[in-house]
Amino acid sequence: MPERYEIEQLVIDDSFINYCFRRNPADITHWENYLTQHPEETATFAEARELVLGISLMLLEADQEEAEVIPLYNKNRNPRKLIAVAASIAIIAAATFFIFQKNTSKPPVWAQQTSVFTTALAEKRTVKLPDSSTVILNAGSELLLDKDFGGKNRYVSLKGEALFQVEHNAETPFIVAVEGYDVKVLGTVFNVKAYPGEKKSETSLISGKVEIYLKNTAAVYKTLQPKEKFVIIKDLKSLPAPADVKPPAPSTAIMPLSYNRNQVNIETAWSDNRLVFENETFRDIREKLERWFNVKIIFEDKTVEQYTFTATFEKENINQVMKALQASYGFKYSVNGKEIKISN
Repeated sequence: MPERYEIEQLVIDDSFINYCFRRNPADITHWENYLTQHPEETATFAEARELVLGISLMLLEADQEEAEVIPLYNKNRNPRKLIAVAASIAIIAAATFFIFQKNTSKPPVWAQQTSVFTTALAEKRTVKLPDSSTVILNAGSELLLDKDFGGKNRYVSLKGEALFQVEHNAETPFIVAVEGYDVKVLGTVFNVKAYPGEKKSETSLISGKVEIYLKNTAAVYKTLQPKEKFVIIKDLKSLPAPADVKPPAPSTAIMPLSYNRNQVNIETAWSDNRLVFENETFRDIREKLERWFNVKIIFEDKTVEQYTFTATFEKENINQVMKALQASYGFKYSVNGKEIKISN
């Protein structure tokens, strides 16, 4: 195993390609363990993964442009060889672009267009931003970078959940916009959870200091200290109010971070691939399970929704999780593809 991987090595490695497409559990485990032991290579891996996925999309689009329909994984084509050729072209193009950029006054590509990073259900992703900040996106999330990010500002918007490790820059604060409020930081580690459609949104501070600004206000609403979190309850049922009626203020609170009996921080456990429930109802953990395993859970009995659970899962699949939860209450469940029906 080389001391340090280069991008051109990774993009032609069969095992790494399997890891990128989440095709082989052994390859996924191998590369995730490697990243855990070598966090300094996170940025390189992220770039290589972007390249592999991007090249695959290019190949798919090229196939679709042909008059004859050809299967993507035709026996007679070698995906690894195609990716290797395309990767070589992409790397040369990138190098040429970089040299050209050094001799022009144009801003870098990420400053000319809005960048969007997304994760599917049952997927997590680490992103290295242009300012060297690192973001881990949880499943079903979207991070949008302002077109001037890294130049005039460090402004991003988030739908979903992400753990941020922000590089310090006193002159250009890092701002995360979510539904209902903004989070302003100079350099710190914090977690933001703001999934669309969920009643509660929260920002948890691990280290440093962040300021909370409610929408349409200029003054700081709250300043968080380490091991505190800001919680805002959104009224999803509220109807549009008349123009002359001021909408009700959202319900907010400052609370301590939560830890389980093993002193694992519950707010950020997901970033270490831990699915943690601490005295939570089945109704509350349903959405976590749906995002984590890319399933749809249907309760056929209201009583089941009120069952409470305390548990930690790491490598279990959805069937193993359901059996473990079932041991506490003896509910019934059936699985049909990605749909799980639960009854008393």
